[in-house]
Amino acid sequence: MVLDPATLTVAFILLSCVLGTLLIFSWTLSRRLSAQAWWGAAFWLIAIGIGWANLGEKPPGYWVLLLANALGILSYGALYVGCRVFNERPGILLHGGAGVAIWVCAFPFIHDSQGYRLILTSALTAAYSALCAWELMRHPLQTLASQRVAVVLLSGLAVFNLFRGMLGVSLTSVPWIDTFARRWSSEMALFLVVIGPTLAFMFLSMAKERLKFEYKQAALVDDLTGIPNRRAFLQTASRLLNRLNGRPASCLLFDLDNFKAINDRYGHAVGDRILSVFARTIADNLPKETFGRLGGEEFAAILPVGAQDAAALAERIRHAFSEAGRAALGKAEEVTVSIGCATIHKATPEDLLRHADRALYRAKENGRNVVVVA
Repeated sequence: MVLDPATLTVAFILLSCVLGTLLIFSWTLSRRLSAQAWWGAAFWLIAIGIGWANLGEKPPGYWVLLLANALGILSYGALYVGCRVFNERPGILLHGGAGVAIWVCAFPFIHDSQGYRLILTSALTAAYSALCAWELMRHPLQTLASQRVAVVLLSGLAVFNLFRGMLGVSLTSVPWIDTFARRWSSEMALFLVVIGPTLAFMFLSMAKERLKFEYKQAALVDDLTGIPNRRAFLQTASRLLNRLNGRPASCLLFDLDNFKAINDRYGHAVGDRILSVFARTIADNLPKETFGRLGGEEFAAILPVGAQDAAALAERIRHAFSEAGRAALGKAEEVTVSIGCATIHKATPEDLLRHADRALYRAKENGRNVVVVA
């Protein structure tokens, strides 16, 4: 099969423009994920650079080679910037423009040598591809399936560009080597036509997965305190109790004492800070995915422990919150919590909460700032 270079070049350029436009359009629908704008710009930059260098009637001159290759390198820099932005990492502009700066400084000394130009451009694009893969692999905010695939694709792109750079120093005149060592070829265009859409699809999938994760977090995490809300707490508690196979489980039900009085006296901002302090206190003293905020000033935890251990944990939390709350309030007034404990075999979360609520009611009757075991 004979591959027409001009046709494949035009196909690659048009495809890159379409993919870049789709990524930028996706960004306009959710501007918070600005990484898509950087990735879209990268596809447009590579399309302009390759089109400028390869669609002219005459061989490219000095300025065309300088600027077209600069755009190509800049496109890889934009890919890397997009990966850093996606991971919410700083220092983006310096990282994205470093490759172009190296190319512009070196070009006057190597412009008349195709081999040296190939080595430098391939080294820079391989470095950027490897950095993209490293960024997505080492600094992910969440574990995303599509991100792992993107790491594989970017690693393959790095190997491909590194291989092309090595051909620039090869003295062997072999047809398939010459194919990839040339400035542009049908085979190279075909490779990019295949990998370009695949990579763009992975970027779009990463953005979709990120949004899905954040929507799920918003539905299951309390905005103020950052701990699981009632819905998430009940879901994880049900899973925990199902795994216990009849072994005892304990519920701790917390209610901040005189919280309305604190809100009225110091304002809602101080009240919110006290809620956050208590959430941090239970997060520091209890295992993950065992506690949550039920609403207002009421919190709960369900643990795979017996009554004695549950009471000991409750007392530790009561003392820790008293100290942390007083420090956060910065005033003489003391902040305390009343805690009801209940331990049941083969219970549902609702059963445990109901028994713990009775104990909490007695704790309030007994003067608050105490732990009562049902």
